[in-house]
Amino acid sequence: MCSRKIIGILALLLVPLTSCENEPKARPIPSTTPVLTTLRPELTTTTTEKVVQRMAYTVQPGDTLGKIAKAFNVTVSELMHENGKEDTILGIGETLFIPPPSDDIRE
Repeated sequence: MCSRKIIGILALLLVPLTSCENEPKARPIPSTTPVLTTLRPELTTTTTEKVVQRMAYTVQPGDTLGKIAKAFNVTVSELMHENGKEDTILGIGETLFIPPPSDDIRE
């Protein structure tokens, strides 16, 4: 009988813990369109410069800097400069960033 009283008391103590307190609270839906604000407008800049995204190339077996440079219409020196390479040694699986091709066409 004593154990039933203890279980009953424990059950009463656990009831508040299983209430809806753990459920996420609903947020009101905004009635206006959100506006992006800048806290420090003096740091905001506008530019008309064209943004150039760099391509990444993964070195495959048999690749050389010359083959890669020719395939992307850049020079070996531009490719080396873009990737901070001091030598022409490549590792299979190495990622190289391809500089944007200049206006003159190379062959």
